[in-house]
Amino acid sequence: MIATIFMTLALWAGTPDAGDIPRATTTVIFVNCAEQDNGELTATGHDQANLLVRFLENEDIKAVYAPYRPCLVATVQPLARSKGQEVAYFYDASATDEDGMRHILAVMMAKNEGKTIVVCAPGTSIEKMSGMLGIKKKSMKPNTGLFGEVLIVNVLYKGEAVAQKLNMNFQKKV
Repeated sequence: MIATIFMTLALWAGTPDAGDIPRATTTVIFVNCAEQDNGELTATGHDQANLLVRFLENEDIKAVYAPYRPCLVATVQPLARSKGQEVAYFYDASATDEDGMRHILAVMMAKNEGKTIVVCAPGTSIEKMSGMLGIKKKSMKPNTGLFGEVLIVNVLYKGEAVAQKLNMNFQKKV
């Protein structure tokens, strides 16, 4: 009799909604452009790009993204190579087409669910993209050659997100 009651309750309750099943956390590491001059990395910028490789050497990064701009690509190219990958390009629509940028970000997130990815973009784009992931007002330093911050966003199940800014303590050679 008790077994019948439990069986009836189980059938009545049904199966859990797929949206209620926790998914793995996806981590997005946002990086600003290294020091550049007229769109090209300076010698210090190249050093900073190589330091980024060391900073993230123990991270299991599955994808590296950047809009096709020479300074952004050059910032993360050494990192992508160190992980046996190519930089994947995306259209940075954050300033011109917010819905388009949401879609681009959703595709990145779906493709890399449960993984860690790096996205290199201008500071204003990072602020907008992190906002689209659910983070409120985490801005990066403007591109003044002070490359040294990363914004790490962990997107949890049900769309919740937490963020942390880290200072990489990169210093300019004098």
